[in-house]
Amino acid sequence: MAIQLTDLSFDQLAQLRQDVDKEIQARKAQEASALANLVQERASQLGVSVQELFSFLGKKGNVKKPTGVAKFANPANSAETWTGKGRKPTWFINAVNSGASEDSMRI
Repeated sequence: MAIQLTDLSFDQLAQLRQDVDKEIQARKAQEASALANLVQERASQLGVSVQELFSFLGKKGNVKKPTGVAKFANPANSAETWTGKGRKPTWFINAVNSGASEDSMRI
């Protein structure tokens, strides 16, 4: 059974949207619950706790990338630095636009 959206009034469409959103949330909760049960069951089969499983996931995310060495410093505030990688900071752009050369800001 297909719903012809063009045949529905604005109020009917708004209600349909609410009903669909509510059903999506209910199904999401059901799927999450089923997944949690599956994870718990599989963890039990392996002889580990769910907390131990999640600790394995956390190990990757806890590794921080080393920060780069600063190559440029803000002439107005030497505490503000930039490695020269990634997005240019506003102070760098403003200094260049004001006539400062990149080399003059190099550390």
